[in-house]
Order: sequence, then C-alpha cells, then structure tokens
Amino acid sequence: MKSIGYSFLFLIVFASCDSQDTLFEKLPSAQTNITFKNALEEAPDFNVLKYGYFYNGGGVAAADFNNDGLTDLYFTGNLSPNKLYLNKTEPGSGKLTFDDITEKAGVGAADGWNTGVSVVDINADGWLDLYVCRSAATDARLRRNLLFINNKDFRDGGPTFTEKAAEYGLDDPAYSTQAAFFDYDRDGDLDCFLLNHSVQEYAGFSRMISDFKQQTNANYASKLYQNQNGKFVDVSASAGMVSNVLSFGLAVAVTDFNNDGWLDFYVSNDYNENDYLYINQQDGKFKEVVRDAMGHTSLYSMGSDAADVNNDGRIDLLTLDMLPERNERIKLTSGDDNYDKYTQLLRSGFHHQTMRNMLQLNVGEEGGKGVGGGKGREEKNSSNSLSSLSSPSSPSSLPLFSEIGQMAGISNTDWSWAGLFADFDNDGWKDLFVTNGYARDYTNMEFLKFTMDEQLKARQPGAQPTSMDPMAVIAKMPSINEPNFIYRNSGKLTFTNETKDWGFDEPTQSNGAVYADLDNDGDLDLVINNVNAEAGIYENHSDKKAQNHHLSLQLKSPNPAYLMGARATVWAGGRMQAQDFMPVRGFQSAMYGPLLFGLGKATSVDSVSIRWADGKTQFVRPKAGNQLTITYAPTTDTPSSVLQTPFWQAISGLNWTHQQESINDFKIQPLLPYMLSPTGPYFAVGDVNGDGRDDVFAGGGRGQGGQVLIGGTSGFTPMSQPALLADRACEDAGADWVDVDGDKDLDLVVSSAGYELPVDDARLQVRLYLNDGKGHLTKAPNFPNLQVSASCVRSGDVDGDGDLDLFIGARVVPGNYPETPVSHLLINDGKGRFSDVTGQQPALAQLGMVTDAALADLTRDGRPELIVATDFGPVQAFSFQQGQLQRLNNGLSAITGCWNRLLVQDFDKDGNPDIIAANAGLNSQFQATDDRPLTLYGIKNVAGNLLPILSGYDRNNKADKQPHPFNARDEMLDQVVSLRKKFTDYTTYSKANITDLFEPDELKRAQKLDATTLQTVLFRNSGGTNAKFTSQPLPIEAQMAPAYALAAIDVNRDGLPDLIIGGNREYNRVRLGKDDANRGQLFLNQGKGRFTYVPMAQSGLEWNGDVRDITPVQVAGRTELLIGTTGQAVRVFELVR
Repeated sequence: MKSIGYSFLFLIVFASCDSQDTLFEKLPSAQTNITFKNALEEAPDFNVLKYGYFYNGGGVAAADFNNDGLTDLYFTGNLSPNKLYLNKTEPGSGKLTFDDITEKAGVGAADGWNTGVSVVDINADGWLDLYVCRSAATDARLRRNLLFINNKDFRDGGPTFTEKAAEYGLDDPAYSTQAAFFDYDRDGDLDCFLLNHSVQEYAGFSRMISDFKQQTNANYASKLYQNQNGKFVDVSASAGMVSNVLSFGLAVAVTDFNNDGWLDFYVSNDYNENDYLYINQQDGKFKEVVRDAMGHTSLYSMGSDAADVNNDGRIDLLTLDMLPERNERIKLTSGDDNYDKYTQLLRSGFHHQTMRNMLQLNVGEEGGKGVGGGKGREEKNSSNSLSSLSSPSSPSSLPLFSEIGQMAGISNTDWSWAGLFADFDNDGWKDLFVTNGYARDYTNMEFLKFTMDEQLKARQPGAQPTSMDPMAVIAKMPSINEPNFIYRNSGKLTFTNETKDWGFDEPTQSNGAVYADLDNDGDLDLVINNVNAEAGIYENHSDKKAQNHHLSLQLKSPNPAYLMGARATVWAGGRMQAQDFMPVRGFQSAMYGPLLFGLGKATSVDSVSIRWADGKTQFVRPKAGNQLTITYAPTTDTPSSVLQTPFWQAISGLNWTHQQESINDFKIQPLLPYMLSPTGPYFAVGDVNGDGRDDVFAGGGRGQGGQVLIGGTSGFTPMSQPALLADRACEDAGADWVDVDGDKDLDLVVSSAGYELPVDDARLQVRLYLNDGKGHLTKAPNFPNLQVSASCVRSGDVDGDGDLDLFIGARVVPGNYPETPVSHLLINDGKGRFSDVTGQQPALAQLGMVTDAALADLTRDGRPELIVATDFGPVQAFSFQQGQLQRLNNGLSAITGCWNRLLVQDFDKDGNPDIIAANAGLNSQFQATDDRPLTLYGIKNVAGNLLPILSGYDRNNKADKQPHPFNARDEMLDQVVSLRKKFTDYTTYSKANITDLFEPDELKRAQKLDATTLQTVLFRNSGGTNAKFTSQPLPIEAQMAPAYALAAIDVNRDGLPDLIIGGNREYNRVRLGKDDANRGQLFLNQGKGRFTYVPMAQSGLEWNGDVRDITPVQVAGRTELLIGTTGQAVRVFELVR
C-alpha cells in the first residue's frame, strides 16, 4: 500500500511540474538561443541628462526573412549591436529555437544609436527588407537611418543584406524614432512617413507658446517621403505635415480611420505638443484634425496601436502614457494641479491632454458639414446613412472618437511603451499587451522636489560655489521596475487584468515588443526588448489551454503597396472581426506575417473580405481548415451596401447660443474635484402665446439673459423680453412654465446659480415672470425674497388644493462645497401668491446637494410625490401627508451616487412610473461600491475654510482595506497646514489613508457623504403603496461619461419610450482631465427594463461638449430635439425615421 501511495504522489508531482499553469511561458535563452540584451550604461558625457531618451530602449521586428514559413526576429540596440535571429524551430518539436546570423547577414549596425525598426519589401522582389531608425548622436553622420536590402541568398545559412538607404533617399539624419511604409497617394508604390523627435531644449513649459509652433528644424520634425520612381522625396510641406520644433514623435499608427478607403495616420507626441491625426484628403494632402476628432489625448503620448477592439468594423486607437496603476505610485508622481497653466496652454493652441493611457473608441464620422450642421426643416432626408462597414465615407469626413480608457480598465499602466492589441486566447476579441518600466524615474516627486531644489539653490546669487556632478544627480533617480501588463478583452468595452494569471508577473524594464506565431501552432507568442536584461520570449499555450479555434490568414500581393494597409474582415459564428495588415505597431517595432483571427468555439469561417490598400475589394468563402492564403485578385461581386436611414437628422432653425462666463472655481476651493460654476443651458417648453405651438425658454448665462423663442412652422423666432434682459446679471439654472395665477396662460419661474457668489447675493434670487397672455413677460413684484444657488425649479400640486406649487432644489452653498444647502417649498394660494413654508418642512434642510427633482405620481394615488436627486447621496421620494413631506421607504435610497438628473417615465409599460437617474459614469479614476464607497468629507481647516476632501479605495488593488485621499501631497498640505510636520516627504504621504491625515474626532465632526455606485441606472417601479423600486444599471455605453441630460421618445414607434442621454464635464481638475465621451447616445427600449445602444450612424445624433439639457418639442407636427450645450449654439435634430 505504501509503494502504491508513493507512486501515486510521484505521478501528481511529476504532472504538475510538467504542465504550464499560465497562458504564457517565458522561455529560457538556453533553449531559444536568443541572448540579445540592450545593455545601457551611463557616462558623464552621455547620460539621461544629456539625452532625455537615453532609456527609451530598442525595438523588435518579427518577419520571415528567408521565406521558409517561420517567423524570424530582429532586435535593435542602443549601445549594443542589433541582432538577427533565424527561426530554426522544427515542426511539431514544441521547442522554439533560433540561430544568431547577425554577422553573416551584415545587419548589426553597431556604430550608432538604433531606435525603431520597420519591415518592408521596398523593391517588390518578394523578400523582406529592414529599415532601421537612428538617433541620439550629435554627429549627424551617425544618425543617418539605414536600409538593409535582402540579397535573397543563403550563404552560410543567410540571408544577407546590403545597406542602401542613400540610394533610395532614405538616409535621413534626423533624430528618428520609427518609419512607416504605405502608399498614401495610391500611385502603386510605397511611400514613407518618418517619425522624428525634437531635443530637450524644446521640452520645457517655457517653450509651450504659439511662437514655437512656427519654428522648424529638419532634424526634429517628422517627414513624409513620396516615392518618385524609386527615389524617396520629402513632400512634407506640400502634403500638410506639421513641422515644428515642439514635436517629440514616439509612435505612429497607420490605418483608415474614417472608412473612406484611404490610409490616414496618428502621431503620438511626447510632452505638451499636440498629437497629430492626419486624415487623407485623397489628393496627395493630409488634414491634421486631432482637436476636432478627439476631445482630449494623452499628455506624454508614447506607444500606440490601432485596432477594432469592439468588432464594429471601425478602427479604434490606443495611446500610452505614464499614469501609475497603484495609489502609492500615483501619489509619488503627482504635484500640484495648476489650472491657470493648463488654460494658458489651451489659449496658446495646445489641445486638452491628460497623463494616462487613452482608448479612443471610433464612433463614426461627423455628419453634414460640421458638428450640429445639416439640412433645414424644409429639406427631406434624401440620402441614407450607411452602415459602418459597407459604406466608404466622403474624403473630407471627420472620424469622431469617444475616449473610454478608464472605463475599459486600461488607463493606468505606469511608464508604458508598447501597446499591442491581439487575440491572445483566440476567443474572438482583441486583448491588450503593454510593456513598461524605466531606469530613471525623473517624474518622482521626491527626486524633483528635493534633489532638484538643492541644485537650484546652489545656482542662486550668493550661494556657495558647488560642483554639480551629473552622475550623482542621476544616481538619486529611482528606477521603475514593474511587470508588463496584459488584459483580456471581455467583449463589453472592458478589459480584465490577467497579468499574473497569464504569466507576466516578473518586474522588468521593457520597451519594444511584437506578437507573432513563432511555432505555427495557431496562437500568438510575445517577444520583448528589455533594457539591461535579455530579451523575453513568451510562448503562448492557448492552443492547449483555451482550446478555441482560429484562422491564420496570409495575404499576398505581387505589389507590396496593395498589401500595406489592407483590411481583412472575417465573419464567423455570427460575429464580425476586422484587422489591418500594417506591420508598424506599438513602439519602435514591426510584425510582418499572417493575420491571426480567434474564432472562439466557431469551427468554420463564413466569409472573408479583403479591402486592399488600393481600395479594391476581394471576397472569399473559405473551405474548412484553419489556414487561408489570399492572393491579390480583386473581385467584382461586391455585395450591395446595407443602407439604413438614421432616426434623427441635424437641422437648422433655432439660432441661439449659450454664453458661459469664465471662472476658476479652484481659486475659491482648491481641493474641488471639478468646477461648480459652469451650468446650463436649460430649457422650458410650453405654449406661451396661446397659438397651439410649442415655445421655448432658453436659460442664459451670466451677462446674457434668458431668451423666449416662439415656435412657428419653420422654426423658432426670438421674442424681445425686456424683463429677462433686465435680469441678465443672473445665471439661469432651471426654469418652468407654470400658470401660477389661474389666468389660463403660462407664467415663467426661473432659478439662479452662482457657486462663486456671496450667499446672499441678489443675483441668486429665484424669479417669477407673469405672462400677459400674448407671451410678454413682466417680473412679479411680490415673489418671496429667496437667494439660492439652485439646480432646478419644479411645479406640482403638492398640497392637493388644485393649484401648482414650487420646489426649488438647492445645489450648493456658494463657496462651501459640500455643505448641505437648504432647498425650498413654495405653496401657491391659487392667485400667484407664494408662501415659503421651508421652515415648516424639516426634511428640506436635510436633502443634501440637490441636482435635480421631479414631481410625479409614483404611487398612483392621484397626488404627486417629490423625487429628489443629490450629489454624493441618494435619490429620494417624499409624499405630502398632513402638511409634511414624508420620506418613502421604497428602495430608491438603497444606493447612493453622484446623481445629476432624473427622468420619470413608465419605461416598462406596467402602469407604474419608473425613474432614470443620471450618474457620474464609470469612465474615471474613481470607483464606488457598497463595500468600497467613494467618500466626500467636508472638513474645516484652521482658517475656517470648508475643505472638500475626496477619498476612495485603490481601484487597482482589491486588497486595499482603507480609503486614501485623492489629492496630491502639495495640494493637501497647502490647505491643511498642520499636516506639514507629519508628512515631510512624498513617500510617507503616498502610503497614508484618510485616518492618517485626520484625527478620529475631526472625521466624526466632519460632514461625510458616500457614493456607492457611479452607474447611471433605471429604477423600476413595481407599484404598491409606497412604490417599490429596484435598480439596474443601463448598458455600458451609458456609463462612458457623466450623464446630465435625459429625454424619452418612442423613436421606433413600438409603443415603448426610448432613451436619449447627453452629458460630459469639461471643467475637472487638470489631473482628471475632461469627461467628453458622450458624442450623442440613443438607447432603444427592449422592454422589461432592457435597453440597447444605437451607434451614431444609425441614431443620427451627434454632438460634443457639456450637454446640460435635451428637450423634445413639436414643430408643425414634427418631433424635434433641442440639445443645450454649455457655451455653444443649440443643436436641433428632427425625427425622420
């Protein structure tokens, strides 16, 4: 029995040692023979202070250089020679092995600082060549880029290469990062975009002025080379390239962003210069459109990749940056927010940029001639909007993007370099791999604040002479050694971090990387170029572990110009996937080989479409098997395009623009998470002049005055209103048309806002304007004296006496966020005389910071309940019983949020009014759950100022047990002076939780508000005496941005009200950046509380900016939609389908 037991135990141990627990396995160099190491050692005359990109590292190329069907590898070194390894893996051996043939091949390039590598068949002979970029050297001769032409021979195990860059005109001496070859002008040969970078002299903030945008230097600016009969000629100026000294190009992504069949490209720029998005104009020129196409970008944009991450046929974009994953590292790299400095950059022509990875989701092309443009009402929709895949757009069409990196879960990967989208588990969704690490972290605040301050003091007049030892300064810089990241695509616009489970938990300093099926087993392996460590070869075991199916698609063309940029679309298992053949990806790297499509459990492919780079299309219905080769042979059996008329169409007909005063709220309360003074515009709709048509009140900004717009058959006409103009000093925050005096016409009640005003300022007065029956308004003289910085005014018969009473929702105590303001209830005597009964209603003083309210009969008893949404609080409902507001215990308050807007409607058609509650969304650095809430404290400092202290749990550390303060050390210590003695360094503060900052009695005295969800939700009403509610989140698209505006319209005429959501928030802290992912959202009601998102091309809704109101109106029998956006003209959409 003992011998059997020991034998059984031996088998278990042996089996566990022999199996591979993680998806990827790092292979030892003893097996692979790949010993390349990008070894870097600093010296007094050459180091990271002399050359800022000293530790940017090298790249990798994966391609079959000897045409034997196996993928070979080429590594670039900075101070080390480049290396070429020939793949010698025996079929079926399961052992990846390579031979170093660098010396034989003649591609070592040991005399210069090599950076990016590109693979291209530049002479169209069927053999792949290498183009190597160079930088760093002060001697221009050592910066000249290299072109290694494949000699197609096999001497001593070849192939060999001959350097011919000068012969082709490609021996550029600029500071180069990477080159991308593609046929931008479609003349049948390959052109070249050369990505270059400037030098440290132009990296500082003092250079970030418009004057430097006009300065050029051929050694710094990126260039576009046109192939003219085999010779490459610089055509940058005529082609529309930006060529200033501020550009620090670190990556280029080439693809067709607007689906017009012509190749565009995106340039990632380090430091403050904008990234560039070049849209091909189909005439040899490009138009740079990044500020129009993207609401914001990464700040220190590094590696990039372009791929269709959500399988909708549109190519999305990833750019990498430097925001750390964990709270501690974030605090160590965070200084003060300087909003004035940020706005100075914007005024100087720089775009909105924030330090984090960005995932730009391609949502479609801009409609008409501009945002909000389109046809007039008299024109009918004569052209159909086409589906995303089957319709080439016009050459001038602008692609629009919604940035969702934080919601997707991939925004924080520290000092990152290569980002690669690929389906590593073959489930049909592209996953993400990210390299990171840096040897000298000069962003560390300990180093910057103390080490550099010492050096600056030494340079002050009168200081004791000191010798500045650069090597001593460098030695004080900490290193960043972090594991590379790998994320699994969930298929729902979110990714899960699989770094540990997939085998990447080893800390490294990694730069360039590629994926390739090195052993031809149907899954993608990973190859990584590391600094001061051997290259990493990671074998993928998905073929054994995931057991999903795949298609390996080899594209071939006798002319490589048709191949570079070709798009392959595969249909299998009811799902569509698209990939581009574009070798240059990630950072300083290239992969040239078959396109691998994961099929999940689908065992066959229905069809494959290839749109070659010349615009021609080829369709194939493959036979069984997991390998397919398609050779260039365009077919003519192109299926007819799928035409879909959008639901909405942009029209003209309302000429009014909201004006927003520019105020910096952070000067009032420096710890605010976002500004509170920007508000509006808000609309109120009613028949003002008794002609049976909808008229509109549009609330104005401070100094503007509100506007009454009279409805007609062809639009709206402004009506002069002296009473409104007289109150233009007020900022309109909410309005309602109400017949307050029973004379059968609609009077106007308007509430005011003003976070920055004194509490008792007359400009905060709630105002009543009486209607003479013809739409002319006069200000009511005896309205209660009521100064409130309000969010809304709502009317309803609260006391059941047959007239309409008023609720005034108080948003904030001016200058004292988050102190609880007092909301007000005004009871109408039926003749337009109101009594303020707030003092008799204790509930009103405890509501919280009210962001919206509604009066609706939730319980179906014939009397309205008051529903209130609050910031950092619950949605609450109150009934009016025996003269008192009584809170209903109905499930609404089970969750708390940062609610912004309410919409009451019977969405499930069960007869009970349901509630949509608009929330902050999931696309932020914050998270909120029941057990890990987002908490806002109101704490007074010694000066008596109320401080809004935001705290939460580390979103990327599930083991985190205590909430941490959001604000950086310097910001916090400037407001809480007593902490300066306790937190004398950044390291200590980085580890502090909220109880380390404040004593228990301070926290006990403080106002404490929690949010347990940030999702926009539907509260479904199941009826009953108190109206019982249960919550369910809306689809993931509804969580992409803070939601502020809601409307319900049955757009598809199925009897169910559909949902339209607007929002965004621009005026956040600099570190948070803009929230602007809502480009216009329509959700079709599927019944039983289910909604589905309608893409822009089908919805027809398209906008940008901070949308604060969406209001349906009827115009001559047509349904129209008014979109009110802060500081913008009103957009109008007509329902046409």
